[in-house]
Amino acid sequence: MKYLYSFTAIGKREWIELKRYWFNSLIGLVIYIGIFAALFTGAQYIGQNNYALNESLEGFLIGYALWFMAMGAFSETAHSIIDEARKGTLEQLYMTEVPFVWLLISKNIISTVIFSILFFLITTVQMYITGIQVNVDVLSIFITLFIGLFSLYGVGLIMAGLGLLFKRIQNLLGVTQFIIVGVMILSPTDLPLIKFLPFVYSRELIMTIMMRGYSILQFTLIDWGFLIITSLVYLIIGILLYKMAEKEVLRRGMLGQY
Repeated sequence: MKYLYSFTAIGKREWIELKRYWFNSLIGLVIYIGIFAALFTGAQYIGQNNYALNESLEGFLIGYALWFMAMGAFSETAHSIIDEARKGTLEQLYMTEVPFVWLLISKNIISTVIFSILFFLITTVQMYITGIQVNVDVLSIFITLFIGLFSLYGVGLIMAGLGLLFKRIQNLLGVTQFIIVGVMILSPTDLPLIKFLPFVYSRELIMTIMMRGYSILQFTLIDWGFLIITSLVYLIIGILLYKMAEKEVLRRGMLGQY
């Protein structure tokens, strides 16, 4: 039961922080929508004389929203560790009865639900702004997004481990975010090996759902198996590397230092 209690407690904390700092969250969404509107207007203007580009505006709408989700999921874990260390509460979390990795995974599950709600919200706003209609199959998109984001949490755990060791890794996080932008642009159709990278296959399935009207029942067992295995592999690698960094930090007695 202690695992359930800790999960519930983290959920309450996330909800309290979301309510208490609602202004910051709102400003973030407004800036995001504003940037999207500016980029879409430019792409639409260029696409007036380019049929291929004009046809890809749907993909631009979906891809931009997925990029927002990917950036948030990737940085969530690493930033939370660095923030806890900076506030001096990291040691307290390590003193709980449940493993710290469970607390991280619990936070990731809750964050995934929040990110999924935000995805549907911003997609709806984007469709209203642009007039473009895409297939919003809530169940199919949520399941695919939920599974796929855990591959990014694995990468986030690796960054979190480096954050424990080196304390300040903001520059590394910034570089990795640019790498994710590049990965999100590439397609497994053109470069098959790209599908082995985190979140890429999930993105492709979501694009198929929203642009072609597919549902989860139309994907094969191979599709689902590859998606689940890829996410699990990255998550497990992330946990193992984080535990290695954690062990080294505890050995050095550096956990409470910043």
